[in-house]
Amino acid sequence: MKQTSIIIVLVVLLLPVLAEAQGRKGKKTKRDVNSEMPALPKESAYDNLFKDKACETVKGLMTLHKTDGRVYFEIPLDLLGREMLIGSTIAETTSHYFGSVGEKPHEPLHVVFTRTDSLINLLEANALHITGNERMRKNVDKNAYPAVLNNFEIKAWSPDSTAIVIDMTDYLSGGENEALDPFSPWMPILWQYGGGEEGQLEKEFKREFTRIGRIAAYENNVSVQTSLTYDVSVQAQQWYWIYKMPFTALMTRTFLLLPETPARARLADPRIGVFFGGKYLYEEDERGVEVRYHTHRWRLEPKDLTAFRQGRLTEPVQPIVFYVDDAFPESWKPHVKAGIEEWQAAFEKIGFKNAIVARDFPADDPAFDPENLAYSCVRYSPSPVANAMGPSWTDPRSGEILQANVSVYHNMVRLVQDWRFIQTAPADPSVRGVNLDEKTLGDCIRYVIAHEIGHCLGLMHNMSASAAIPTDSLRSPSFTRKHGTTHSIMDYARFNYVAQPGDAARGVRMTPPELGLYDYYVIRWLYTPLPDAVTSHDEVPVLDSWISERSGDPVYRYGKQQFYAHHDPSSFEEDLGDDAVKSATYGVKNLRYLLANLNDWTRDDDPDFSFRERVYNEIVSQYVRYLNHVVANIGGIYLNERYEGDKLPHQAFVSREKQKRAVRFLLNQVKEVQWLDSPAFQKEMPLMGMVSRELEDKIIAAVLGRLAPVSYNADKAPAKLAYTPDAYMNDIYDFVFTPTIQGRTLSATEKKLQLALLSRVIGGANVEKTSASRGGFRMLIDVPEAVKAKSIAYYGDLANLSRPLAERQGFSYYVDIDPKQADMAPYYYDLMKRARQLLQGKASSGSADTQQHYKFLLHKLEQAMR
Repeated sequence: MKQTSIIIVLVVLLLPVLAEAQGRKGKKTKRDVNSEMPALPKESAYDNLFKDKACETVKGLMTLHKTDGRVYFEIPLDLLGREMLIGSTIAETTSHYFGSVGEKPHEPLHVVFTRTDSLINLLEANALHITGNERMRKNVDKNAYPAVLNNFEIKAWSPDSTAIVIDMTDYLSGGENEALDPFSPWMPILWQYGGGEEGQLEKEFKREFTRIGRIAAYENNVSVQTSLTYDVSVQAQQWYWIYKMPFTALMTRTFLLLPETPARARLADPRIGVFFGGKYLYEEDERGVEVRYHTHRWRLEPKDLTAFRQGRLTEPVQPIVFYVDDAFPESWKPHVKAGIEEWQAAFEKIGFKNAIVARDFPADDPAFDPENLAYSCVRYSPSPVANAMGPSWTDPRSGEILQANVSVYHNMVRLVQDWRFIQTAPADPSVRGVNLDEKTLGDCIRYVIAHEIGHCLGLMHNMSASAAIPTDSLRSPSFTRKHGTTHSIMDYARFNYVAQPGDAARGVRMTPPELGLYDYYVIRWLYTPLPDAVTSHDEVPVLDSWISERSGDPVYRYGKQQFYAHHDPSSFEEDLGDDAVKSATYGVKNLRYLLANLNDWTRDDDPDFSFRERVYNEIVSQYVRYLNHVVANIGGIYLNERYEGDKLPHQAFVSREKQKRAVRFLLNQVKEVQWLDSPAFQKEMPLMGMVSRELEDKIIAAVLGRLAPVSYNADKAPAKLAYTPDAYMNDIYDFVFTPTIQGRTLSATEKKLQLALLSRVIGGANVEKTSASRGGFRMLIDVPEAVKAKSIAYYGDLANLSRPLAERQGFSYYVDIDPKQADMAPYYYDLMKRARQLLQGKASSGSADTQQHYKFLLHKLEQAMR
């Protein structure tokens, strides 16, 4: 009973509570609803950027997003602190004046992304200062702190918090950033107008027209295309050749990840022609700071080290592969591939099979992209530029070549056809026409490609390779079939202009070799693995011995390209043979033969005279080249890089007899240069000027302008070789005035020569107007302006050479020779006095015309000497 009462009481007490609960079952309050629903997640910054937007995303090394005209980089945290390269490549352009598709206008930036609080820093890495001493490393690094290129606000974190997002639009759209702009220092327009020295580019960036194009991401790089627009002007001297021309270039900006572990560097040697980079080395010794130079080369390692050690061929772990553009004219492709794989023979000599291979652009591989820096390509450019270029990107820490591209401009075929015709048509009847046959043209293409691939492999020009060949050997069938025109395809030795009519029929080769002895030598030195060496320094004794043992052989001599002045006549562009006077004599003889037959050989295929007019201008240019090969011998100095114990001296001096022969040759050319005004040729051509008159003065000026190097040479050379300034001026005087001394009637040419000489001397004898170093080693003959303007638009394949860190002769292109000889005015004045005395004594000799000529010269001398 008691229990029942308790239960009833509890029920009565709970009834209101149960009733309220029952009421809640059918009707919930707002408060109740809110308390039961889970909280909605707050939208992330990442979603704000990309969710529900038209967004293009690509994934690779980094994830790239393009939305609303902006581009965002999603950078994994593990890439912060990793070193990269940023570089630009021309993808599309409105004008070939400033660069062509596939060109890389500038050296890439060496960068690293880092994080500071809420900012991502883009820093320019400093790899110039190194040390092997761990105790010193901290302070070395502090003194090589990377420069800040840009800071970026962190816009978001990736959903899994493993990457940060930054907006790269403004950085990549800034046309003011010259390291990424489309204007190369070697752009054709500056070399066409002003020779690259006086031409000036003015550009105004139009930021409002900038747009982001295609984005791409790959395993080891990402790229963004940016369209940049400018108003550009080009001024040369007082003229604007282009004024405010709208110009747009689509640039591919690539971020390339460098290997986490740099390749082992191979230390460079100034005695061999390879590209290099330099670093300042700090060590714990008493030598102070050293400059350590490393070579540029691919990481080529044997796949089978045992086979390699046993002298058997083995494939490399990673071959060097060049992909051939499918846009090339079909007939070019086999020759392009042949030029690439020509280098296989040199690698086989050092133990590698299939070290370098050519492949077509894959037609069935959607992953292939020529803009992907994982691929090295030979690209076709439909451009009127008559050239080809072969630059490469290297790891600045080690010199490892990471990627290379050869740009081949369509008009390269005109260049090689003209070279082949002008230099060899007299000796080779098969090329006496407006167009070369496919086989001959193909061989020319192969040669150009092989030369550019040599640059991509790390080889520099060797301008002395052709000078190691005796001139007369270039007329030998057996010699030329084996060696061609030079011992290195990296020389500027084109075709066999020494060969004479009938030589081709005898079997004399007209072209350079596939590869020369020097090329095999350089590949051996640069790429032979030395697996027993632990460090780069351990390799040096072997590499040094390979050079030293060849140091006395001119075949293996390295002759630098001379950019600033031509001191060394044996390291000259476009020359052949070891005797400049003999080679030039053969060359001029061929040019005269060519001009005499040009109309007959080409008339039927050249109805508008365009080919003949172009060839004529190139004949003049070629003639000037031959003259300059000889000019450089007057006061010339042979320069060699040498180490202790090498067989060649640092310098040797052109002998007195060679200099005297050079003077006689050039003065004879003044007497004979009228052949260029050939009436038989010009009567069928549109109205032409007479270039001989301008060249007469230029040759005389060049001969007299060599007084400075003659004086320097005489001071330094052994007495038995010395060609003194007095002897030099006497030889000029005797050559020009011998007919007068003999009392003969002068020919028109002899009168011109005397007048040209005295006019030049009278101008130079004015002490106030004459510089002590006037002319110096730079005094060469320039092509007449009228001819230069119509000449082939060829601006050279100057490679992107790293300038040396220290102006040390070994690795510098500048040679510190400044001929501070006595002023030339006294020599000129002495010649004027001698001429006046002679003319006064001979005034009544010779014909009436000759006597009148003497009176005129005496009048000029009297006026000048008052």
